[in-house]
Amino acid sequence: MKDNAYSALAPHYERLINSCDYEQWSQYLFNRLEKYSKGKTGCDLACGSGYFTRALKKRGYDVYGVDKSIEMLNEARALCQSEGIFVEFQQQDLKGFKTFKKLDFITVINDGINYVEQKSLKSVIKSVRTALKKDGVLIFDFSSEYKLKQILGNNLYGEDTDEVTYLWFNTDMGDRIKMELTFFTREGDKYSRRDETHEQYVHTEQAVKALLEENGFEVVEITGHLGKQLEKESERINFIAIKK
Repeated sequence: MKDNAYSALAPHYERLINSCDYEQWSQYLFNRLEKYSKGKTGCDLACGSGYFTRALKKRGYDVYGVDKSIEMLNEARALCQSEGIFVEFQQQDLKGFKTFKKLDFITVINDGINYVEQKSLKSVIKSVRTALKKDGVLIFDFSSEYKLKQILGNNLYGEDTDEVTYLWFNTDMGDRIKMELTFFTREGDKYSRRDETHEQYVHTEQAVKALLEENGFEVVEITGHLGKQLEKESERINFIAIKK
């Protein structure tokens, strides 16, 4: 059974994608927002199952989450309920993002930008700029070309846990990496199989910086992961930009 991206992964996402150190990443966000943002009203775009949306809410930010995947949003709502907090979640695509109120900040954390084709990134930046107040803050990251091509590209990954087993096949398609995932989920004495496909697009520091500056942003930080020095073999590139 072939599913849309994240439909099979959603219930397991935060447990399987646990090598990124959610707590440290949250502290990075708090520190940067406290430094750059003039207010506490914001949106977490491509929020997935909502870990960072919940973290920001607990920190006192008036934040809501937006994602394309209804399965991820359902998981996000369930996790909020289990933790006793209320967060609004909306289903929207990054490429058509709209909001009814101007925001102090917008975050796009953990590869959301990699799901945007190169030709569509300008429209995403324009939509985000429209949603922000003057001096509003945009914080986002994306997996680097080095990571996509040298680490993920044309490789096979897998993991076996008590709840789920998955296989992850990657194919380098030039301007993007195609990821084909197969999940075997325990259901009593049996396992059910589900397949889904992801495509992550290659973006470069230079191209993204140019698009931001051409569309009304001042870039104030470009770093490696969590503010570390950006190097040739950095796996993640972090941007912070301010709406002029």
